[in-house]
Amino acid sequence: MDIVLKPLQVSEEILDRLEQLGVISRIKPGKHILETEKGESKHETVYGCDDHYGPHKLICVTINNSKPTNFLYHNDNEDFMLIDLNNRAGLVITMALVEHRILEQKIENNTIDSKDFISVIFEPNDAFTSFFTMNKGFAHVETCLFESDAPPSFYVAESRDLDENHIDFKGYQLRIEV
Repeated sequence: MDIVLKPLQVSEEILDRLEQLGVISRIKPGKHILETEKGESKHETVYGCDDHYGPHKLICVTINNSKPTNFLYHNDNEDFMLIDLNNRAGLVITMALVEHRILEQKIENNTIDSKDFISVIFEPNDAFTSFFTMNKGFAHVETCLFESDAPPSFYVAESRDLDENHIDFKGYQLRIEV
């Protein structure tokens, strides 16, 4: 059975909704400003990774596949920085709107449907929509609007040994229709 998703154009409202559902944590101008007195400076940890997954690394990702074939989750957070040239094919990130255990239970119970996902077309280089943390336990996959000679690229900061846990859709298949 196909689960058909139509990607939505990214907006702050969509990202706010994803943050309210716990799927992502937004990184945007003004979100983490610390009150400081003149002549002082402060810093505060936004979040810290589990030592189990090793030290920090920054990776570059280029996606030239329009089919969602590697739907997976991690057991720790990862930070997306959608920095790219503006003439590249569109990047689509499809996310589960429920944590992986609930998603897997819905697959097992044959109650999964398109309302359990969102597929978003992201624009690179936007201070309010191009930077976010994918929260641990939420499955996701990156695709492009179309395969091309100019596929989208972006950066991800994550723990060096971050795990990849693929979702077994059993008889279901995700399909993205542009």
